Amino acid sequence: DYTVRVSNLPEEATETDIQELFKPFGRVMRVFLAKDKTKNVSRGFAFVTFANKDDAQRAIWGVNYYGYH
Repeated sequence: DYTVRVSNLPEEATETDIQELFKPFGRVMRVFLAKDKTKNVSRGFAFVTFANKDDAQRAIWGVNYYGYH
C-alpha cells in the first residue's frame, strides 16, 4: 500500500470529500481523516492509501497546491 499525507484541510472536510478528491488519480484503498475527539471536526490532515505507487505519485502531483473549496 502507498499512503499520501494530506494537510491544510478545513475543519468541515469529510472522508467522503477526501475520497472524491483523490479517486480520479487511481484506486483509493483507505481514507483516514484525523478528527478532534471533542468537536468531531477535521484536525486539518488526512492519510489516503492507494493500491499502487504510480497512483499515489499522480495524486501528489495532481493536488499539490490545490485549493480545497
